[in-house]
Amino acid sequence: MTSKDWAIRAEGVSKKFGLTLRQSMNYGLRDIGARLLGRSNSETLREGEFWAVNDASFEVRGGQALGIMGVNGSGKTTLLRILNGVYAPDRGMVQMKGRVGALIAAGAGFAPMLTGRENVYVNGALLGLSTREIDGLMDEIVAFAELGQFIDLPVKNYSSGMYVRLGFAIAALSRPDVLLMDEVLAVGDMNFQKKCYDHILRLKRDGAAIILVSHSPGAIWSVCDRGLFMDKGKVLVEGPVEDVIRAYDDQNSRNAKTSAAQFEIAAGTHAGKIESDNEAGTSAEEVIPNSYGHNKGGTGDAICTDVVLRDVGTEQPKEEFGFGEPILITADVELKEAQEDLLIRFTVDAVHYRFIVTVDNYEQGLEWKRVEAGRYSLRVVMKDPNFRPGAYTFNMGISRKTVGVHLFYWFGAARMVVLHPSDKFLYSDNNAIMFINSDFALEAVASGSIVGAPVA
Repeated sequence: MTSKDWAIRAEGVSKKFGLTLRQSMNYGLRDIGARLLGRSNSETLREGEFWAVNDASFEVRGGQALGIMGVNGSGKTTLLRILNGVYAPDRGMVQMKGRVGALIAAGAGFAPMLTGRENVYVNGALLGLSTREIDGLMDEIVAFAELGQFIDLPVKNYSSGMYVRLGFAIAALSRPDVLLMDEVLAVGDMNFQKKCYDHILRLKRDGAAIILVSHSPGAIWSVCDRGLFMDKGKVLVEGPVEDVIRAYDDQNSRNAKTSAAQFEIAAGTHAGKIESDNEAGTSAEEVIPNSYGHNKGGTGDAICTDVVLRDVGTEQPKEEFGFGEPILITADVELKEAQEDLLIRFTVDAVHYRFIVTVDNYEQGLEWKRVEAGRYSLRVVMKDPNFRPGAYTFNMGISRKTVGVHLFYWFGAARMVVLHPSDKFLYSDNNAIMFINSDFALEAVASGSIVGAPVA
């Protein structure tokens, strides 16, 4: 097989399941009977069924790697199991050429009572290797898996990392023409992961076709030539890995924002109790939240309602902003009595960090020495935000500069998603939260020539 030949081909692949075990068994028996009679129930969904994979089509050539991304439940693993023959598709066709190595679940296919060495022979035979071929590979497999003397220990006593190391060594060192991998390498330590990726790239250079399912943008970007982004069983994006990673990150951000809002609703009864306590005269010190245990509080001398993020141009409410797009924040503020040295502050939380950004009137050079009691409309424009793509939460606080007590606070007052830009590729781990706009130049020392143009 040359690198120009296709090694994996999927055409209109679909698979459906019942929502309950009883439905699955009932429909399964009906389908077996229908197939025996030459009929099919594969075209439509019956009550309680859903499409785990719906009309997936793609092709992978020798020497190429395809990355599949999607949030949990999108159908990635089901598709991989169809390719590996674990499931038969309800519709469509799968074709693969050559020896197939698969690593879909840590320890899948291992007999727990057998030793690691015995499992190598069993799994090698399943891959089509002869006993002589396995004998020749044994030392290499044991060394790659870093199992040493533990190769003769029953695998039921292996840790998850040992399972993964042995499973990968068997699948990859058997010189497969096709290698299918699910998100299992994340279990190994960093040194083993690097060794695995080096070997994957070597297989790719030697002409193997590779499919990698992963939640790691870095893994997909470094290994794969093309990608699929799946959501609810359907392939929504097929193309360059950068486009697939953008789609995956944006979907994750939307889900994070939705989950945070649902959690706030679920905790609403607790928040309502806190507000009732405040009205009864509870002191501010007693209602400052313990690690966001409740989301509103204060002395009651100020109240804020309707914190809304808006489009700067149209002033329409908005939950998704483009990368670097200005943000208008509006809110209704009521002061029960006059306040001196009024301080209104917004802080922003990312998924893994709190208070990554602080914006307040004193920081912007605005000193409100005295503000009379009454109702006010607040407007704040964040002119040039440099948030990386992701989900963010806005918190609000009202206090006085010289008094360390909140007149009012509101955690989770508003939420937004920053989408990926189309002209930059900002893949990163979840710890990166800000974008630093920088100029890059690479100059050859000997000739003084510039490699390419500076990146703005």
